[in-house]
Amino acid sequence: MKRPLHKHIAHHLRKYHRHITKYLYERDTILATLWVFLFILLVKIIPFPNMHFFDPMKLALEDFDINDITYSKLKGPDNFDERIVIINIGHADREGLAYIIEKTASMNPKVIGLDTYFDGPKDPYKDSLLRTVFEKTKNLVAVSRIDVSSKEWKHRGKGTFVNDYYQSAHSMTGFANLTGEEGGTMRHISPYEKIDDSIHYSFAAMLVKQYSPAAFEKLKKRHDHNEIINYTRRNDQYEIFDAEKLLNDNVEESFIKGKIVLLGYIGADENDIEDKVFTPLNEKFAGKSRPDMNGIVIHANFISMILDHNYVNKLPLWVTILVAILIGWLHMSFFIRYYLEDHIWFHLVAKFAQLLSAIFFVYVGIFLFDKFKIKLDMTLTLVVIILAVDIIYFYEAFAVWLHKKWGYRTVFHQKHHEHEKI
Repeated sequence: MKRPLHKHIAHHLRKYHRHITKYLYERDTILATLWVFLFILLVKIIPFPNMHFFDPMKLALEDFDINDITYSKLKGPDNFDERIVIINIGHADREGLAYIIEKTASMNPKVIGLDTYFDGPKDPYKDSLLRTVFEKTKNLVAVSRIDVSSKEWKHRGKGTFVNDYYQSAHSMTGFANLTGEEGGTMRHISPYEKIDDSIHYSFAAMLVKQYSPAAFEKLKKRHDHNEIINYTRRNDQYEIFDAEKLLNDNVEESFIKGKIVLLGYIGADENDIEDKVFTPLNEKFAGKSRPDMNGIVIHANFISMILDHNYVNKLPLWVTILVAILIGWLHMSFFIRYYLEDHIWFHLVAKFAQLLSAIFFVYVGIFLFDKFKIKLDMTLTLVVIILAVDIIYFYEAFAVWLHKKWGYRTVFHQKHHEHEKI
């Protein structure tokens, strides 16, 4: 008599369940899983000279985040942010900037942001002209910066706050530093930093404070020093004018009045990479070769995110580690079962399982990020799965040695004797 379909499916499910869980509670499975994490920890904390290729985090593509796929391939927003206008100041000198600011202010924007840092004095006449404009433009936010000693921004009071040459003339300033490794992809930004018992807000946060105090307060309540930038717009989702067009009265006041106006550098074309950095919106989410976004547009994206309350919520580190432990434990049980009972198929099954798991968990991470704005970093989980197969060989040798030396009970002992008989 032919078995009903539901019983046929149930039979196979029980069969695969036994394959995964048969060795799940064995001491060797638990210890071998711990060995994987111990190996990762040792490589991370012990400075092996010229052995960086052993760093398990480098098993993933360099400067790559799984969620970059979401931005680069799955996202294609056509929403236009009418609250923000960008004026391309090009390479205007201080006199030119004075005229641009003055003209912009005359069109009654809600707030103006100038993304240019001034190191020191230059031409006395031009310096004086720009200072006068700064002093009378009360709704202008200028940039300051935080000088950090290391290439990677460490936060938590590690840097030194540095004002620019016109600090005494500015009504408001905000630091314009972007966070991330030097030359790496800009995925995070700091809304505020506490340095020497003083709170300093970022350039974007200060602009939002003037435009929407309610959105600024919500940002403050998150108490996050390192926000993930939820990129939703490329250049063509913002109104961008050249300064020359503005100065020649070819921009209507309605485009400026009551809005956030950002004054910064925008390249003439995509080949102009001056003041550009890598972002997750880069069409090449792996092996990026050309920076894709100007700093002023990154600030615009962060402002849009704050105004829309469109934050990405990071799951805590302990969740990432717990997921990696549980998934790694299940895979280790599955691998040990084939290693001991069907060794001829072990490598084929293990590689196939690693491939399917990688696809599945990448999909889970992207799904959570894209649909719920939740970031679950699956990198550690994938590294654990990859290392599990090789760790089994090391653990087996150690466990068999313990068995011979002190009679340590291990599931690998029987397999070892079978090899000796052969």
